[in-house]
Amino acid sequence: MRRVTLVLRNDLNDLVIERAAELGQNPNNFVNLCVEGILDAMDAPGNFDPPILNLYNRVKGRTFLTSKTVMSLVSVFVPEVYEIDNHERQFLMELVDKHEGRMTPEIFKAYCKMAQRMNMERVAHEKELKRLQSKGR
Repeated sequence: MRRVTLVLRNDLNDLVIERAAELGQNPNNFVNLCVEGILDAMDAPGNFDPPILNLYNRVKGRTFLTSKTVMSLVSVFVPEVYEIDNHERQFLMELVDKHEGRMTPEIFKAYCKMAQRMNMERVAHEKELKRLQSKGR
């Protein structure tokens, strides 16, 4: 392939090197994957996540689903889903993202209840932590 030298802004250098290292990539290869992914996304009909973004999300343990997309789809089955807070929504997205097989309204409602319990446990843990920290002062 013909090579062309392009210039990366100085303020991006450290961030590119850091992110490339997180993914085990050579910085030049990382930049090429980023550019290739964005160009593919520009040409793709509908939504398209660049493969480098999927790799980053996998490495970081992030959910692959966007809460806006999922919430729009499932609000048809569970209208009250928009009434949950951000922490509970994140738990729900993580649960749905790990689901394999057919997603039914009943399964989704069960995930909603599980996310609610997980969020209640998180709140209880935070309260207990605050209580213990205040005793130590």
